[in-house]
Formats: sequence, C-alpha cells, structure tokens
Amino acid sequence: MVYKLLSDFVILVHFSWIIFILFGFLVALKFHKVALIHAAGLAFTLVLNLGGWYCPLTYLETYLHSLHHGELSYGGSFITHNLQKLIYLQLDEIYLRIGAVAWVGLNMGGYALWLKKQRRHRA
Repeated sequence: MVYKLLSDFVILVHFSWIIFILFGFLVALKFHKVALIHAAGLAFTLVLNLGGWYCPLTYLETYLHSLHHGELSYGGSFITHNLQKLIYLQLDEIYLRIGAVAWVGLNMGGYALWLKKQRRHRA
C-alpha cells in the first residue's frame, strides 16, 4: 500500500514537472526568479533528450510500481492511470525527443528575446 501511494505521488510530481517545463516561461515572465529554475529544467530536458536517456522520475515510478505490483506493468488508481496516458504519450520515441528539443529551443528563444527586451528597457 505504501509503495502504491509513493508511486502515485511520484507520478503527480512528474506530471507537475512536465507542466512546469511546458508553461514555466509564462510564469517566469511574471515571477522573474522562476526563470532560473525553469531554464535549468529546460537544460536538463535537453541533455536527457539529446543523450537518449529517460527522466529519473520514470525510473523511480517503475521501481515503485515493481515493488507494489511485483511486475513492471502499470496499474493502480484512476489518477495514476490517466496521468500516465498524458506523461507517456503513445508516439514513437524519436518524435517525443524531437518535440522536447524543439520546445526547449522555442523557450530558450523566448528567454533570449525577453532578456534583450529587459536590457533595452533598463538602458
């Protein structure tokens, strides 16, 4: 039971992290200190995808599920089942990695424009 709760918690954290990576730039426009955390997360996402690795949270989820279920298949709560469909899209891995790298590039371009505008505004 504890492992099931832990695995559900990790999935919620993982989903929250993905949402932050997707929309953190918008938050950073309002709360400037968030920009450093978001940029670091984007860099981490870039390294993972260019290296062909998976997020450490994926490994933790798999491990906790294996302790609960005794196998690597996912099961569990309604939340877990539906969040997994959002986190692990049924697309070829190469498309997901290309999309992630493109999203990082788009965000970094946004940050570059934002910093340029900030510098002009201060001058």
